[in-house]
Amino acid sequence: MSVDTARKGAVVLSACILLYATAGVATAQTKTGPFLGASVAIASNPDDLMGSAAIGGQLGFRSPLGIFLLGEYLFAGTDFYYFDSGRGEWSKPVSWSEVPAGDASRSDWQFYRRRHVLGGSVGLGYHVQDLGFYSAIGLLFNIIDLSSAAESYPAFEAAATESSIDSGTVEASTVFRIGLVYPARSFIAGSISYLLVFQRGDLPGEEGYVQRNGLIMLGVVLQPGGLR
Repeated sequence: MSVDTARKGAVVLSACILLYATAGVATAQTKTGPFLGASVAIASNPDDLMGSAAIGGQLGFRSPLGIFLLGEYLFAGTDFYYFDSGRGEWSKPVSWSEVPAGDASRSDWQFYRRRHVLGGSVGLGYHVQDLGFYSAIGLLFNIIDLSSAAESYPAFEAAATESSIDSGTVEASTVFRIGLVYPARSFIAGSISYLLVFQRGDLPGEEGYVQRNGLIMLGVVLQPGGLR
């Protein structure tokens, strides 16, 4: 594991330890019960799974102790493909504007894939006045959803599943998250968080986790639960 990755992992771990250590002397988030959010994710390292940005939502539950469960979904975009007759092979993933579609409309084009992100986390939060702090650990799944044309065009299927996860359609990663909510006691609050995304990889002489990406999450949260 690189020195950079180890240092970032240590920072996240230290933040988690600090949150748990202070939980005994600080009250939990004052809003308890269910919460619902809308969010935008910005990737610090855009790739062929996440792209540069994604949009989605979150659903969770916060206990009076400050422990919370969080599930989230992000739509990370659509990639289009076409057969390049000059090169005799399928194109790399492109945007619709790059497809030589002729008279065909975007809705009629058969060769595409959609990229989705599903996540689940458990964490702990607390507040100082009206500023809420939280940290969490969980899993993130990058999912490639192929169009039905993949069943009839194996060469297209092979091209559309070729990505940074080799030739599959699902990639599981471990996620560490730290974030802020303001105002913590309000029905509607703003949130910002940073996610370190790690995946298991083969390192020279050993196996371990390597950082794959970093995500900045900006969102609005509805907290209909009661005050603690």
